[in-house]
Order: sequence, then structure tokens, then C-alpha cells
Amino acid sequence: MAKKENDKSFYEPHDLVYFKTKEDDERKAIDKYSFEKIDQEDKIKLVNNYQPFGSHFQYSILVDNQSLAPITELKIKVNIPSFLTLSRCYPPSVSIPLLNPNKDSNQLTLELDELNEKSNKQIHLHFIPNALDRKGEIRTIVTYVNNKDTIRVLDSRPAEITIDNISIEPKVVPSSFIRDFSQTPGIKKAIKSMGIAINHQIDPGIYFDLLEQIFLLNNFQLVAKDAEKKILWYFGTESIIKEDILAIGQIISNKVEIIASSFNHYLLVSFLTLLSNEFKEAILSKGIIKSKDQIFNLECRYCGAILPFFPNKGNSIGCTKCNNEQIVW
Repeated sequence: MAKKENDKSFYEPHDLVYFKTKEDDERKAIDKYSFEKIDQEDKIKLVNNYQPFGSHFQYSILVDNQSLAPITELKIKVNIPSFLTLSRCYPPSVSIPLLNPNKDSNQLTLELDELNEKSNKQIHLHFIPNALDRKGEIRTIVTYVNNKDTIRVLDSRPAEITIDNISIEPKVVPSSFIRDFSQTPGIKKAIKSMGIAINHQIDPGIYFDLLEQIFLLNNFQLVAKDAEKKILWYFGTESIIKEDILAIGQIISNKVEIIASSFNHYLLVSFLTLLSNEFKEAILSKGIIKSKDQIFNLECRYCGAILPFFPNKGNSIGCTKCNNEQIVW
């Protein structure tokens, strides 16, 4: 007797073997990629970070492509206040245009050809404050073309930047306190190292005397002095936030250096900005230099370490930390 069509077993296959074809594999791969195209824009991330770094500030930009397809025509635009001066960029291969110091704000534009799938690009911009008692915002806007050939925009939240003025009160400490303070756990240290580009020799004692005058004018307490080695040690307390600061001035290897230690890294940046600006003004007013462009920041353009000496014009110098050769001036 034949089975009825409404009998469930009539429709059930028996002993069938299913062969998965190559075309099926390819179709599934295409479907997966198509799905990825739909929500790619939700997988492109922009992360920013702003923090003290040595004697200045570091602004980090991370563009992260978490999708399975590349993005192209990547442009990163950074709006920065005019009281920040761009000193270097990492990686050094990124081309940085010149900024106009006469504007209230500047826009920096970085262009990258492509960012591959499941990859990211991080850029560190290093800014030196050129004045104190300033406030502004830094902001990043990223544009790119996705794999649907559509322009997309990522806009970071603006980061507020404040460069506080500082006022120092002298604080008397014994010379034996210097070592203990500089080695206290959690202490921060920053160095401002400058090379003075002039065509004639000058007595380093002139720079040394100017540093001493600047420290005293800012109410620091002299702790120790080595006139032969051209080293000064001073101590003081910031009057508003009540943070102690150990300051050292020295003339070494044809460099003028100001070294500072404190628990507050933001204080160190403001302090080194203040004293280095006053030193530049002092040698300019005395006619030692004709322009502040003759003063060079002696940080390695690759890693930020302090260069071992100030080289002659056109001569290269190697960084003792990363071993990269560079020409300062």
C-alpha cells in the first residue's frame, strides 16, 4: 500500500550524502565580507591622549581599523592653540607642515594613503609651550574613504589644555637632601637642554652667571654651587599647589641645561618653560644672539632623549639611546 502524502516519513530523506562544493565555500566567504562592509564604519576607532612628556607635552593619536577591509585616503586634522609649538613627531617619517605662530590656532594636516584591515596607526605629536598662563583646546578630526567608496568622519572630543603660571617660594634644605629628594619613589624628572648657535666662542661662565641670576629672580633657594664644574642646585615650593621642586642649572658639553624634579609633572613643564624663556630673553637682550632661532632644542628627533653634546654646524650626532644619527643645525 502506498504511503499517503501527509505521512511525515514520506518527505524525509534516507541515506543521503551531502557534498560541500567549492562554490559554496566561496559564496560563504563573500557573504561574510558583504556583512563586514555594512558595519565597517562602526569598527574604525579614534583614540586620543594628552599628557606631559619630559619637558613638554605629548599628544597621541591612534586610528584603529578593526574591520576586515582597508580604508583609504586617510587624513588626520589636528587643531591646536597657538601657544603650543610643534617640536617633533613620531614616527619621524610622517611629514609635518609648518605652523603659523601669529594665528590664535593652527590646523595640522597629516595624510596617509591606506590603513589595512585589522591594523592601526599611532602618531605622537610633541608640543613645547611657548608661554605660560594660557588656555585652549586641541582636537582631532579624521576623514577616510571606506570600502563602499564613501567618506566617513571621526571627530574626537576636544581636550582642554592649560599652561599655568607659577610662583616659587624659597625653601631651605641641606645639601644632603638633594640626593634623597631626587630618588624618592614617584618623583618625576625633566630636562631642558639647549644649544646656542653662534659663530664665535663665548665664555661658558657668562651662561652660568645668567642661569644663577634667573634662579634667584624666581625666588629659588640656593642649596649648592660648583663654579668650577658650572653646576647650580636650587630648591623651592610652588606657592599655589604647594609642590616642592628641585632645580639644577648646568653648562656641560657645549650645552645649557635646566633639570627639574617634582612629584607634579605638569609643574615641571611650566617651570622649564618659564626658566628657558627667561634665559632666551636674557641672552637675546645682551646681544649674544640676534634671534631666538639660534637656540636649538637638544632632544633626539627619533626618541626624545637628550643628545650628548651640541655639535658644530652641519655635523651629525648620534643619539646614545636609539643610536639614530641626525643633524641639529
